[in-house]
Parts: sequence; C-alpha cells; structure tokens
Amino acid sequence: MRTCIGCRKVGERFQLVRLVRSTNSSGETVALVDVRRRMPGRGAWLHAGEECWKLAIKRRAIGRALPGVTDVGDVEAFAKDGLPPLAVQDLRT
Repeated sequence: MRTCIGCRKVGERFQLVRLVRSTNSSGETVALVDVRRRMPGRGAWLHAGEECWKLAIKRRAIGRALPGVTDVGDVEAFAKDGLPPLAVQDLRT
C-alpha cells in the first residue's frame, strides 16, 4: 500500500505512478516520472488521474515528498501533455 502525494489517499502499488529523486548531468536534483517503477532512488507515488497530478504540483507536494528536489519540470511536462494511456491503465507490470 502506498499513499498518493496528491490526494493523500492510500492505493495499491499497481494503481500508482512512481516519481523518483535523481540528479541530472549538471548536478541538479530533479524529480523524474518512473512509469515502470524500476529506477533507483527515493520514490513518491501519485494516482494516474489528472486531478492528483494537478494537486501535487499546486500544493508543492513533490518537493516535500522528495527532499532536495529543485526541478519538477519532467513531472509538470508529463502532466501537461496529458497522462499517456500507459499511466492511466492498470500498472501491474
């Protein structure tokens, strides 16, 4: 069981999309979307629905869940482009 950082409701791991804290090539700490849930590093979880993504961005929950993150551009772009069908499907892979 994982807690969505957007709506704060608990859900099964396969229902949520994972975000991870990582470092980019310039040394900046960033949040990345880990749709396959295999990347190393600290993770945070979001429901695949658009509302949870908007809430997490609006409330700045990503920075609190992943301390040290200074760039959430990848997450915002993922949400802005509309969640791809893979993220909205049952994520049991």
